[in-house]
Amino acid sequence: MAYTINWFNKRYLQEIGIFAAMFILTMVNQWFQLDSFNAIIKGLVFFVILYAQAKFHWHFILPLFWNRKYGTYAIVTFGALLIGTLVLFPVDCFWIEPDILQQESVMSVLLYHFVISIASISTIMFLFLIRQHASQIRKRTEDKLLLAEMNIRLLHAQLNPHFLFNMFNNLYGVSLAEPERVPDLILKLSNLIRYQLEDGRRPLVALQAEIAFIENYIAIEKERIGKRCEISYAVQQGGLEPDKLSIAPLILITLIENAFKHSITITRKWYVHINIQLEQRTLIVDIVNSLGDEALKRDSTGIGLATIRERLELLYAGNYQLDTFQHESEFRVVLKILLNHQ
Repeated sequence: MAYTINWFNKRYLQEIGIFAAMFILTMVNQWFQLDSFNAIIKGLVFFVILYAQAKFHWHFILPLFWNRKYGTYAIVTFGALLIGTLVLFPVDCFWIEPDILQQESVMSVLLYHFVISIASISTIMFLFLIRQHASQIRKRTEDKLLLAEMNIRLLHAQLNPHFLFNMFNNLYGVSLAEPERVPDLILKLSNLIRYQLEDGRRPLVALQAEIAFIENYIAIEKERIGKRCEISYAVQQGGLEPDKLSIAPLILITLIENAFKHSITITRKWYVHINIQLEQRTLIVDIVNSLGDEALKRDSTGIGLATIRERLELLYAGNYQLDTFQHESEFRVVLKILLNHQ
């Protein structure tokens, strides 16, 4: 699925729009005084100082509020406003309006700059919050579309009637030879379907739940082709419990499903090796599989890999790396994602 990036989705244009709108609103009561290029430059410099204060507050002070450090936030905010006022005061009194101190007292001018700093920063921050909220809504909407497409593709490609038919045939064979294993396999298949239909619709799930889903899928594949294909699977937690991290659901399964789908060979060793590793908050998924024989290769449109790249870019832009390597008889994919805590 391809997305056209509209002009209003580009961050630098949003920034220019907010800057221009706030400059106009801030200067609206002084437009009659902006009767020369020099006056416009002075008004622009005055507003740039206010805008810089708002940007500083947004990036460095507001996170204290989000982290519930309210006392520290109040103190730092007051200090930043006081510094901003002391910056505005000399610029305004000695360059923009040098005669203002002849008409007003120093305390009145300082109070004016303090109040206008509060009003301007609050208004600009409000616009920043609106932009962030709109961006989050857009991302959630796009993610739901991609997730819906992935769910449909997975339901058809992985759990289609042919797959289920083969699985139930395998279960029938196991029930004759080793009936004690059947309940566990049925439970795994049930959990696999339930996860895709229920948890797969959520924006985030615990990493432990995603790993459990993958384990069920691999267990079923081992039952289906394990006697012909060498399958290895390992999880290294690195001292961090997976249930304390969150991940977007059904991201990893596409890579694993592709490894099984395109590894079929009868002329060489048939194998799929999956290694999942946690290093602090970084999830590393390393998958190596044999390249299928030409006669057995299935047509691949690359939709699965393209879809997962789009979804990774949407959800983890700047916080992931997806690399693929192909050799003469082997294919490898390595995915690294920086995850968030639950």
